[in-house]
Amino acid sequence: MSENPADVIEWHISETPAADSSPAEHEGIHMGPFATEEECRTVLASLKQIPQFRDGALEVHKKCRRREKRIRMRLPVQVARLSAAGRTWAAHTVDISSLGARLADFGEPCKLGEFLEIRCGQREAVFRVAWVGLPGTPTAGHIGVECLSPETNIWDLDLSSRTDDEPLFREIAIARAVQRKLLPREKPALRTLDYSGKCIQALTVGGDYYDFLDMGPGRVGFILADVAGKGVAAALLMANLQGNIHNRVSIDSGDLPRLLAAVNEHFYQHTEPQCYATLFFGCYDDNTRSLGYVNCGHSPPVLLRGSGVVDRLEATATVLGLFGEWDCTLAETFMEPGDVLSIFTDGITETTGAQGKEFGEERLLEVLAQSRGLESNGMLSAVENAVREFRSSEQLQDDLSLVIARGR
Repeated sequence: MSENPADVIEWHISETPAADSSPAEHEGIHMGPFATEEECRTVLASLKQIPQFRDGALEVHKKCRRREKRIRMRLPVQVARLSAAGRTWAAHTVDISSLGARLADFGEPCKLGEFLEIRCGQREAVFRVAWVGLPGTPTAGHIGVECLSPETNIWDLDLSSRTDDEPLFREIAIARAVQRKLLPREKPALRTLDYSGKCIQALTVGGDYYDFLDMGPGRVGFILADVAGKGVAAALLMANLQGNIHNRVSIDSGDLPRLLAAVNEHFYQHTEPQCYATLFFGCYDDNTRSLGYVNCGHSPPVLLRGSGVVDRLEATATVLGLFGEWDCTLAETFMEPGDVLSIFTDGITETTGAQGKEFGEERLLEVLAQSRGLESNGMLSAVENAVREFRSSEQLQDDLSLVIARGR
């Protein structure tokens, strides 16, 4: 694997203040960095046609800075001008780094120094246009943008130790895109229940999985699973589990124990002996408000009643994939208007904060109680924000997945 040079050269245009002017009287202009010296000097030549700068007030400056890791990667983004709220257009990245990106096919001309809000997936941040590619150059039609809050990491990728010539990294990025498509994109409509879900991987790909399955008129299956491990290995097992469940639902949608017994048998026979997954599978009936469920060694979901009472949906079976002989019990509960069900992976409750304390179930219940007046997606965001504020580092320690369902 080749190494990037330690430093990189940037080209800028700056206005030199007159000798008799003070900083307060003359703020000057600063443009760049440009992709190449040629681009920088081409822009300078155009600016020299303006009488204000004809006498040499603008000069080219070369700056040297530490090179950031930059990866060639095409990711779809949505772009909006801060000055035109509500109007967005599509674009894609050409390459990305922890500090910015190069964009193409962005549809509208942008100006140097302009501020843009860029969204990639579920994350967004404000960027400044650092350079604009000129016609006739290799970067024609491209713009370079600098992130004003790089800690946001809207690309959701670990760029700290990767280089552009590492094929494995690009393959993992493709795997991430594929894995995201395995998560539900549609929610079967329910009259008596409002629900939402989200999965955030600690690494580029991971082993958490949630799903919303159409199991017939007025019936929706809620699944949340946590495959042992993290990273690519866990992601492959997660895809195996997801495909296995989807193949069985059409056959055994009315018999959860039989469905999960078949899933366990397949998982056991087609994975290594040490591989397993915890899983919660609940089937909600819109007509009766009943939730029949099987909990396969998963963290007990919490059902916060409108009265304040908390019910925990404890395990009714052992984990999937570890044992050839496997059995489960079907349990049942009911959801009334105002009841809130939270199904989560232990990455949420075991998130570590200051002094090594864990976020825990008690804090989760506090956030649910405080936000129960919101719709399910608002409650989900409240939990996500609380966990983010609580944890002691930016780097996730484990995958985080959460499904919230609210009776109405």
